[in-house]
Amino acid sequence: MKLSISIIVLVLLAFTAPAQACGFRLADGKLLKCGMPRIEVLALAGQPEFKDIETLGVDTGEPVSGETVETWSYRLKADMGGDYLVSVTLTAGKVTAINRKQVGRL
Repeated sequence: MKLSISIIVLVLLAFTAPAQACGFRLADGKLLKCGMPRIEVLALAGQPEFKDIETLGVDTGEPVSGETVETWSYRLKADMGGDYLVSVTLTAGKVTAINRKQVGRL
């Protein structure tokens, strides 16, 4: 009985961990998260320090538009203190990934 409950808890944690990983809480308590539209990111974090824009597609010989992926880079303060380098990836105008690294940490 205890073993089956432990297995269920581990499975639930495995599926909920990726959903929690796509976010970054700012020093003022506001949250950047996946699924958020571009305009909300601008309202919460401001203009990025750097933007990288890529258009990904396959050349089939016919004119077809590719998918545009933007990566916005910030230096932000987190709610837990310290500065972070934060990269926000946007696809089709919505946040699809948030990567962060604390400044001064390996």
